[in-house]
Amino acid sequence: MEQGKELLKIGDLAKKAGVTVRTVRYYEELGLLSPTETSPGGFRLYSENDLRKLHFIRRFKNLDFPLDEILRLIDLPEDGLSKSERISSSLSLLQKQLDQVESKMKHLEAIKKDIKEAIKLLHECDKCQKEGCLSGCPNREALI
Repeated sequence: MEQGKELLKIGDLAKKAGVTVRTVRYYEELGLLSPTETSPGGFRLYSENDLRKLHFIRRFKNLDFPLDEILRLIDLPEDGLSKSERISSSLSLLQKQLDQVESKMKHLEAIKKDIKEAIKLLHECDKCQKEGCLSGCPNREALI
């Protein structure tokens, strides 16, 4: 047991991190997290450092990082790599994620534009006095 530090059971860790126990176990299966100790009764016990690691995972998960990329960030070896190499590796992963987010944003902006155009056309159709849409009507495609 860590000296002078209170270890948390899995339920307490999950509660403090704002996740479910199932999520903690899933992260363990993926190698993202592991208990600091196991009690004589078989309970998983976690330290404050494990809690910080779980917060790190959640922060990057909320940034839409895939779990395998988060694992790469966590597993960056401190031994054998210089500070500059670790920073470079982290920057590379972050830039890759930023590029993906920007690509998604462009795609979503295009979808947003199409939806706004369809809404505009439907408002025009709503004002139209004709009961049916004529075959030559430019707004006909807006109708679902």
